[in-house]
Amino acid sequence: MVSEMLNKYCAKLFGKTGFIVEIGVIKKVTNRTIHVDWGPKTWIYQNKDFKWMPLDKEEFEKIYKKPKFSEGALNRAAELGLKITYN
Repeated sequence: MVSEMLNKYCAKLFGKTGFIVEIGVIKKVTNRTIHVDWGPKTWIYQNKDFKWMPLDKEEFEKIYKKPKFSEGALNRAAELGLKITYN
């Protein structure tokens, strides 16, 4: 379970709109904490407070489409090598 989450992507959504404002990459997982690189900073969450669904690159690109991204999130996607499309 622990190693399955490493290097997977997660997205911070704005309210209930589903608009993506940040993209994170899971960098370290321990039995108590999860470390997520959100770009400008890395946050450490206790396992019970981690509320995002970790997705691999293909799942992320399939689920999230371009109209739902902020400009900053699109820039971060490009930086991470994600290909975000309209359909």
